[in-house]
Amino acid sequence: MGLFGYKLGNSIAARRSRFARPARAFIAQPEPRSIGVPARGQQMISGFFLFAGHMVEAPDKSIWDLEAPSIFFEQELHGFSWLDHLAAEGSPRARALAKQWLWEWIERYGNGSGVGWTPQLTGRRVVRVINHALLLLIKEDAINQKAYFKALGQQADFLGARWQAEPAGLGRFEALTGLVYCGLALEGKKRFLKPAVKNLAKQSVNYVDAQGAIPSRNPEELMDIFTTLAWASHAIGEAEEQPLRDHLLAMERIVPSLRSLRLGDGGLAHFHGGGRGMEGRLDQSLSDASISLPARVGGAMGYQRIANSGTVLIMDGGEQVLRDAGSFSALCFELSTGRQPLIVNTGPGMLFGTEWWNASRTLLAHSGLSVAETSPSVRPAKKAEPIVPTIERSENSEFEMLASSHTGFVPLFGLKHYRSLEMARTGLFVRGKDTVTAENKDNRAKFDTWKANHKKSKIPFAARFHIAPDVALELGMRDTAVTMTTPKGEVWLLRAPKAQMSIEKSAYMEYGRLNPRAANQVVVSSVAINYEGVIEWSLTRLEA
Repeated sequence: MGLFGYKLGNSIAARRSRFARPARAFIAQPEPRSIGVPARGQQMISGFFLFAGHMVEAPDKSIWDLEAPSIFFEQELHGFSWLDHLAAEGSPRARALAKQWLWEWIERYGNGSGVGWTPQLTGRRVVRVINHALLLLIKEDAINQKAYFKALGQQADFLGARWQAEPAGLGRFEALTGLVYCGLALEGKKRFLKPAVKNLAKQSVNYVDAQGAIPSRNPEELMDIFTTLAWASHAIGEAEEQPLRDHLLAMERIVPSLRSLRLGDGGLAHFHGGGRGMEGRLDQSLSDASISLPARVGGAMGYQRIANSGTVLIMDGGEQVLRDAGSFSALCFELSTGRQPLIVNTGPGMLFGTEWWNASRTLLAHSGLSVAETSPSVRPAKKAEPIVPTIERSENSEFEMLASSHTGFVPLFGLKHYRSLEMARTGLFVRGKDTVTAENKDNRAKFDTWKANHKKSKIPFAARFHIAPDVALELGMRDTAVTMTTPKGEVWLLRAPKAQMSIEKSAYMEYGRLNPRAANQVVVSSVAINYEGVIEWSLTRLEA
């Protein structure tokens, strides 16, 4: 089914939902678990609306009268995450706005119109509307209460008809969780409960593999799926029903993976379109789930993890699927010291529009090695094979080591990239070696062809280290070393004695900001001559 068929099917089901039997009352009400940010609620009360990386200033204007700067902005409005923020703010004005905007949505879009009638957004919306029922219905007259239950009844029927149309992934989990909430909470909609519980368990088996991994390899999507499963599990349990075994086993598989993908500050590593996650959300979800399994040893979902004495390094050693929604970050890594991110990737560019999204998907936006400032394409021919790095782990009494390689530069340059990383058991010293080499006759022919086409005698390459925005940098030692000072005064020295180092501008993407944060990157440059080039570097924490 193509996009046209998806939209047409949603539109027909949404229109038909107008004739659904309304829900009559609550038979149970799940405890609210979605977390809002009081400051975001206060922003909206003051007329500042920040969604999908866009800020719209519109004092005394309804959220439904805003001129949406992008479709993603409009979709976020229809997902009702703003209801969590108003509930968290909790003032009389916040409660009044929450009610007003809900009634307006029902009046304008309850007939099945608008962008919000997709399975994912409907599932997300009904969870919030049911979660915050007490806030929304207190002191409301019979007319509004009737409209509330009618709207929920429509959306329950829509989800029952359309959840399967949502592509496998987070969207389908959100749609099914919304249907679970409707089946549990609403009188007259219990017929949806057993099928929804069964299908949620089935999706858990189909999408989350035995090692707690998902196809997108997006750490934040994994967290969001876990959170959605946890909400559904709690709601089912509170109604004195039982989640199915496959549902619970999927959660148990995910927990060790999530713990292994966290840096020292508790946030998730920035890879494949994922961000750090809303502050406190992962901790709350893990706490609520009461699953005390430790981090998966060595890493998870294709990521390699080394952690010693408060220093955490996470490297992408997994399959790079070059597709429209994908990104390339083979052998790139992030590193934190204590609770301070130090070396990072730029993060989820989709928060700030198409230009940032496209830039953030390239190798240049990650802490890795690039050749001639290029990145293996994320939009290749349909038959292009995925790039699968090779990884070998080893250790001794002094170091933990990773030896890795990938072939992403072979098609254009004939060069294979080898990266070795070693972390001392003390966590105070990391060293790396990046080698690019053309290993056979065919690859050397590609190497020579690129040089001839570009009229060059050598091929430039560079190791990039994007630095967290709060870290101060100073270039020294004749441009062969950079001193990095964290906000708490911890000092690290990045050295590359046989290469040229420079400090260049970078960016850091965070939720809740209007623009990317200004940041810096350290670029270690060299050239490949006679079919090979090498960069050796080290990172040392200096004693106070």
